[in-house]
Amino acid sequence: MRSQLYMLASGLFNQPTQERLEALQSLLIQLQSAMPDAPWSDIFNALETEMAYEKAKEIEYSRLFILDRLSVPAQPFGSYWLESEQCLLGKTTIEVKKMMAEHGIEVADNVGLLPDHIVSELEFMAYLASQDDTLETQHQLLTQHLIKWVPQFIAAIHAAEPINYYRLAADFLDKLLTWDQEHLVNSDLVMDNE
Repeated sequence: MRSQLYMLASGLFNQPTQERLEALQSLLIQLQSAMPDAPWSDIFNALETEMAYEKAKEIEYSRLFILDRLSVPAQPFGSYWLESEQCLLGKTTIEVKKMMAEHGIEVADNVGLLPDHIVSELEFMAYLASQDDTLETQHQLLTQHLIKWVPQFIAAIHAAEPINYYRLAADFLDKLLTWDQEHLVNSDLVMDNE
């Protein structure tokens, strides 16, 4: 289930296309029925009405995450938030790329994403959550990367006053990371590995 939650989060921050939104809507419905009392149930209910493709979503995606790197309201790269120079392709990018390589994963060159892009990190966590022997790497990715920079990223999204779709996506990601931190970081399984 964690894997699917992270895939949903990743998809919400990926370029919105009609096909992607249809797939996300299907996944959202599956997760709603599997976890009706989850802490993000109200967000899922609101998101369900936001999953139709609209050009406005693409425009907002560009405004929030793509335009001139110096003026992007919500930089989607961990290195921007974690490194004092607020640079891209920094040591954070290299750390995440190395973690991915240790599991035989690399970000394809043709997708235009770096390893520390929010979509890449969330997809990597989804992959890790689907594997039985990756708790140590999951813990590392969550505690040394995601929970260190994503709260700032979420705050930047909210400060940009986005359309409802991205506000809800940010709220879901916030609740997911809080929930996962409580369940993964504090789990006996992770503690036994340390």
